[in-house]
Amino acid sequence: MTAKIVSIAQAKGGVGKSTLCANLSVTLSQASKVLMIDCDPPQHSLSAWYHVRDELYVETGLSLTSAATPAQLIALVEKNKADYDYILIDGAPHVNSLVRAMLLLSNLALVPLAPSAVEIWSFAAYEELIHEAEKHNQSLKTKIVWNRVRRRVKSSEQVIEMVSKDSKLAALKNQITFRVAYLDSFAEGCSVYEWSDPVAAAEIWSLTSAVKRVLNKAGPVKLSKSVAAQNFIKKG
Repeated sequence: MTAKIVSIAQAKGGVGKSTLCANLSVTLSQASKVLMIDCDPPQHSLSAWYHVRDELYVETGLSLTSAATPAQLIALVEKNKADYDYILIDGAPHVNSLVRAMLLLSNLALVPLAPSAVEIWSFAAYEELIHEAEKHNQSLKTKIVWNRVRRRVKSSEQVIEMVSKDSKLAALKNQITFRVAYLDSFAEGCSVYEWSDPVAAAEIWSLTSAVKRVLNKAGPVKLSKSVAAQNFIKKG
C-alpha cells in the first residue's frame, strides 16, 4: 500500500478548505484507510472538527495528525504513506512554506474556489505558484473545485466561464453548491454524507468519485531533494 496524497489549499481564507477536506476524508474512509494532516495553525479547524467527532463516534478508517513545519510534514508523510490508502493535507489560508511543501509531496492539489470576484483576485498568484511547483513535482495534478456555487446566478456563471477561459488549470465538473448543511454538519463533527441533506451528500459522493478517478491515474511522487526544490519550499 502506498497512499495517494491530496493537498487542499488556497491563497486566502474562508474558501471551505477544511470542510472540503473533512467531507472527502469521511467519504473515502468508508472503504479505505485515510489519514488527515492539519497544516493550518493556529486555526486548526480540521482538528477542532475531528475532536468534536471523536466524542460522538467510534471512528474507523479515519485518523488525524498535524504538522507545523515542512520537515514535520515530510516526516509524517514518509512515516505513514505505507499504512494508508489516502493522505489528505489541509493547508493554511495563505501561501507559506507548508503549502509549498504540500505541493511537492502531492499527487493531486485541489483548489477550492467560490465564483466571486474577491476569490479570483488571489487565485492568479496561487496558480503561478502551482505551475512553479510542477517543475519540481512532475507527478502533480491540480484541479479547481468550484465551491459554494449559487445555482442560476448570472455573476457566478460569468466568473466560472472567465476562469475556464483564462486559467490553465481545469476544474472538476462536480461542483459544491451553497448549502447550509456543509456548515451545520461540520460544526457537529459530521460530514454531509452523515447529515440530513441528500443533495449535499450526493454532491460529495460525486466529487469523491471524481477525485478517485484522477488519483487512479496518478503516478508515484518522489520528493525532490534538489537545491531548487528546497529553495522553493523555503520561499514561503
